[in-house]
Amino acid sequence: MLLKISNVKKNFADNQVLRDVSLEVKQGDVVVILGPSGSGKTTFLRCLNFLERADHGTMEFDGQRIDLANATKSQIDLVRKKTAFVFQNYNLFANKTALENITLGLTAGRGVNKNEAQRIGREALERVGLGDKADFYPSQLSGGQQQRIGIARAIAVKPEVILFDEPTSALDPELVGEVLEVMRKLAHEDNITMIVVTHEMKFAKEVGTHIVFMAGGYVIEEGTSDDIFVSPKEDRTKRFLSRILSENFKEHVA
Repeated sequence: MLLKISNVKKNFADNQVLRDVSLEVKQGDVVVILGPSGSGKTTFLRCLNFLERADHGTMEFDGQRIDLANATKSQIDLVRKKTAFVFQNYNLFANKTALENITLGLTAGRGVNKNEAQRIGREALERVGLGDKADFYPSQLSGGQQQRIGIARAIAVKPEVILFDEPTSALDPELVGEVLEVMRKLAHEDNITMIVVTHEMKFAKEVGTHIVFMAGGYVIEEGTSDDIFVSPKEDRTKRFLSRILSENFKEHVA
């Protein structure tokens, strides 16, 4: 088991966002987390990278057992060095080129020398199909291209796990496919372990090796793609899928 998360709880004031969430991730898994807005999906993902501090729970990762509520700086640094986070709004520096956005984390965050960082950065750009955009600034790129830069930045640090927080939610519909295609390639060709929060049902069905459905701060149901999409057991899962798949059908017909 690469990563084991147990009994995560998180409150914002009186709002209990995560009530008792656990998850196990194996090497090479593409874990897809589905659920309605407000179910706690993004908060859970952010707690795994310490962008939010959980109130309770543990993480077993890289031979260490970490108390999420009381993790030390060295433990947080360890987790962040072995994971990467892809944000829904890209989080690129507007005053830096595509290549500079990728290399900054290598030189400033990991002590890689400039020449080596540029080599790694250009290789990452090639892997996301943007080898010719190294000197472009974010304002010169489409939303899909900016998100692919965000993915290149993530893979450049060679993480053990990449966390994707709704990576296509800020994109125009016609740009979604190019980002999902990059993620498919990373999963199938590079065997990169991913935890993906998304509403993209087709991606979840085709690429997800383990599907998690959350609602109300709980994991309601989890299993293989067939378990969740073909024969879900819980009524709450069935209602969600019925609504989402119906909406997707209407969008394609419109």
